Amino acid sequence: MPPLAQVELSHLVEVVCVSVAAGIFVTVAFSFVVLGTARSAEARRQGSSGTALAFGVLAAVALIAFAGAVVFGVNTMLTKG
Repeated sequence: MPPLAQVELSHLVEVVCVSVAAGIFVTVAFSFVVLGTARSAEARRQGSSGTALAFGVLAAVALIAFAGAVVFGVNTMLTKG
């Protein structure tokens, strides 16, 4: 019985490496969203507006990176054929 598909080992290694890197990036980016949001709210409650702004910017940048990674991943999955 012939194999259903012949896949090169280098392609499998590439898929695993890219998947691990993407998973780590998305996890870290979203972690910074949560961290920035929580610290910004805490700093605002304590009256430290500069610190609150800095953590708010961190959360916004991390959210943009997270959303960009998700959009890129979905776009890549839908266009590969």
